[in-house]
Amino acid sequence: MRAVSWLGRPPPGLAGLHPNTTRATLQVLAIALPRMLRNTLLPGLTFLAGSAALGVEIGAVLACLTAAGLFLVDRRAGRAGFIAALVMVFVFMSAAAAVISRSLALFFVPVAGVDLLMGSYTMVSVLIGRPLFASATPDFLSLSPWVRDTEIYRRTARDATVLAGCYFLLRAVFRLAAFIWLPPGAFIAVTIAGEIVGDILVVGLAVRMNIRRLRPIGTGPAPVHGEVWI
Repeated sequence: MRAVSWLGRPPPGLAGLHPNTTRATLQVLAIALPRMLRNTLLPGLTFLAGSAALGVEIGAVLACLTAAGLFLVDRRAGRAGFIAALVMVFVFMSAAAAVISRSLALFFVPVAGVDLLMGSYTMVSVLIGRPLFASATPDFLSLSPWVRDTEIYRRTARDATVLAGCYFLLRAVFRLAAFIWLPPGAFIAVTIAGEIVGDILVVGLAVRMNIRRLRPIGTGPAPVHGEVWI
């Protein structure tokens, strides 16, 4: 029961964070990372366990059901569920490849292709002025509606999207290189470990960027009508 309550804790607000940016970042990560890692790792681990016990096809179905269930959990808890939705797309495409090929390793390889697509799409979203990861911040920080309507927030979302896009592209290269050079067991282990380390690093950098830029406006009074924060 305590674990469920812990994973269900809402994202913290800017006013409740430690004055030191590094410690404030760790505060946010302490709440957000367990939930994020649950969403990103549990479908893959479910696939491995289900495949070992019941076959690749059943493992793929269980992974899809797990990813969809985690998205619904986030939505019912009042969170945006952006990360869970992103993971769900990855899992469904990977599950289809695994069922077609009947290969454990090929559950993890298509993610490299999805990473390439996501990396390209995130960069395009920045170029057209609609940064994809503007929707991700509420999964990590509780922000007032007027903060999300500021130019500072939009600029930060743009920079976080560029960071995520670069990460997706690098992760795709990493996965493909591991698939080419490593045996299947080692490839799966390295892929999972690399995803954990990479996700933590990128999310930590993005959260720190948001705290440093948004705290000066998010902890003060709301602007009067007609005032614009830039």
